[in-house]
Amino acid sequence: MDKKSYMKNNTNLTERNYTRQQSVIINARYALTRAEIDIILVLLTAIHKEDKDFKDYKFTIKDLELKTGRQWNSKQLKDTVKSLFGKPLELPKENEEGWQIVGWFSYFDYDGSGLITCRFDKALKPYLVDIQGRMILGDVRHLLPMKSSYSKRVYLLLKEYSKFGVRKFKVEELMEILKVPKSLKVYADFKRKVLLRAEQDINKFTDLKVSLDEKKVRRKVTEITFHIKKNDEDLKTFIEHIRENHTNVLLWTTKNKIEIQCSEHGLLYNKKNNKTFDKETAQKLWEEMHKHRKIVLRSQVSLF
Repeated sequence: MDKKSYMKNNTNLTERNYTRQQSVIINARYALTRAEIDIILVLLTAIHKEDKDFKDYKFTIKDLELKTGRQWNSKQLKDTVKSLFGKPLELPKENEEGWQIVGWFSYFDYDGSGLITCRFDKALKPYLVDIQGRMILGDVRHLLPMKSSYSKRVYLLLKEYSKFGVRKFKVEELMEILKVPKSLKVYADFKRKVLLRAEQDINKFTDLKVSLDEKKVRRKVTEITFHIKKNDEDLKTFIEHIRENHTNVLLWTTKNKIEIQCSEHGLLYNKKNNKTFDKETAQKLWEEMHKHRKIVLRSQVSLF
């Protein structure tokens, strides 16, 4: 692969963070693994609001690793893509008797030397390019850290209604939208593994703060209501606050007595030897400090 040619034609996955999806896509019925939905979310950031049609999106596995924060190889990507092609969306239609089944992509191509090229299926154009009607903007910096694919889906469903402050679902309706397996059709399991997990992940990683209420009919939960408001305590906001206001000061001491500080470049490092932590370790440290953010921030206040 010619490097100059690649630099000219690549998609620059690392430079963009926002996805734009029409309401129809958000409310479509489909089920994906974390790896599958992360690939879609990352590639959605390559679509510009000025675009009038899909393009050939070109990227490398290294680009994908930098964006998703996880390791990939050719076989993993190939297996994930093959699985994706077998998991189309079922799009809702105004005519309740009608239905539409659409694949995510028309093709993926790996040239053997590192360059991957793909294109979204043309049937998705009205919902992802030159969008008409209700549009939902998502920040992948909120979405990618969540390990549950259901949490990512629930977040986008609630993001659509965030300005209203509430969204209600019939239990069976939400199960169908998320296409949960039979093992999660029992409400107690669905609540524990999907709803409560989503509530926890959304409150921790995103710009929304949500809480859940249940409506029962004869002791059976038939409807759930999510209450939605802006979250000013999410992990992303916490990190941005530390990077802007508390660089090169002691933030946290780990159980192993390692003193953590944040550099002027926004990177966490060991105060004793000035070594910067790798991305995976840093993410765990950010999450640990966020969990104890009141203590971390209170100690910073005392410095001034």
